Amino acid sequence: MGGPLVSVCIPTYNRAASLRRSVAMIQAQDYGNLDILVSDNCSDDDTPAVVAELAARDPRIRYVRHPKNLGLHGNHNFCMDEARGEFLCLFHDHDEHDPDILSRYVKFLTDHPDVGVVCSDWDLIDEQGVVIGARVSDVPDVTPGLEYIGRTMRSGRSSIGIPGAMVRRAALGDIRFDVDAPIGFGDFVVWFRLAERHAIGHLRQRLWRWRQQRASQSARTIESWIHDWDENMGRYCDEHLRRSPEHAALVRRWRADGTRYLFWALAFELGLSCRRSAGLDPRQDALTLFDINAYDLTPAQIAGARRELRRRRRGLAAWAAWLAIELSFRLRFPWALAWATYHHAAGRRLLRLR
Repeated sequence: MGGPLVSVCIPTYNRAASLRRSVAMIQAQDYGNLDILVSDNCSDDDTPAVVAELAARDPRIRYVRHPKNLGLHGNHNFCMDEARGEFLCLFHDHDEHDPDILSRYVKFLTDHPDVGVVCSDWDLIDEQGVVIGARVSDVPDVTPGLEYIGRTMRSGRSSIGIPGAMVRRAALGDIRFDVDAPIGFGDFVVWFRLAERHAIGHLRQRLWRWRQQRASQSARTIESWIHDWDENMGRYCDEHLRRSPEHAALVRRWRADGTRYLFWALAFELGLSCRRSAGLDPRQDALTLFDINAYDLTPAQIAGARRELRRRRRGLAAWAAWLAIELSFRLRFPWALAWATYHHAAGRRLLRLR
């Protein structure tokens, strides 16, 4: 087989049909030295039978069925603990991966021994497998760890998508998910801890596809997950400061950037609610994940988002935006905010949210 052993870990729960397809894509990889672990979070569908059938034909497959549900983060931690390879991946049970993604990642990590984790750009696909968007990160091939943390805090976007990344096991060490922490942005904390000592790698090709489902965690509203950000990012900043008190100024900047990011994210979501109330369609060439999920904020969620927006306004631009948004809602004139959502990419560049 040749090359270092790679553990491809698949945390799964009640997705027998898509699991079969995902495992088949892993089996078809052009990199053969694989340890394939399926970690079943106590599914009550046909998952055991599906994996038994696959494992009977491929000795690389290991199957563990947990007697109780460990939760998403608990199942991810189990996979990290049980991985045997020098490199490991946490590929989800409903996504798709190019047949050469593992070999390309192994080469990258071998060529860059200072890199702790590598990921590529990716496509977003719907439940039928149709491409509905893309996540392209304009970042260097190798980014110093602290620079990666700062950029992610500033933009709210990570160049690492957990179901399409490869981690160096020695760099991961004892870093794990906080099982009691909120789901939203929990992976950011893992990558931040790793980035304190290692660089972050990136391939500028779309080598995998993230299947977007409306029942998934990523389909939540911004108004609902800002509290996950507050808890997870606040906890990370506190612990980073304890480990590295000389970074006090840096941590203050991270906190300020996080507050600024959340303000503009909420403003965008309120703009989307105005666009939908005005009956305007999204531009197909500029779809966001929030367009794709096509959710509508309830009146209570809109009120909550407006309260949070008021609480997080910092600086002249934020105050001006807040006043404009409040006027739009009070005067029931949604058109200006609706128009602004069509130019979100330019807005991110202007506001340096990247």
